Amino acid sequence: MQPEIFVYYRIRAADSAAALAAFRELQEQLASEGVPVSALRVLQRQDSDSSLPTWMEIYGPGLSEPVGLEVRVAAAMAPFVQGLRHRECFTAL
Repeated sequence: MQPEIFVYYRIRAADSAAALAAFRELQEQLASEGVPVSALRVLQRQDSDSSLPTWMEIYGPGLSEPVGLEVRVAAAMAPFVQGLRHRECFTAL
């Protein structure tokens, strides 16, 4: 069974629009490759520091190679990430 992956990191608030555009652009590219992008989401933590918000990428069920996909997304988001990306993998019981 493929793991579900959760990745969190911080970005500068001033970069939010550009970071989201980069994420959406990659989603479109992945969709054209047949990847079910509804299983790939990005969220922003609500209680986050407004100048340095925390984002979380979720790689849910239905992705055939979530780890490889996360590597591609990490490369696209690298210009915006402040500090480290923290990746956690979980599998269903």
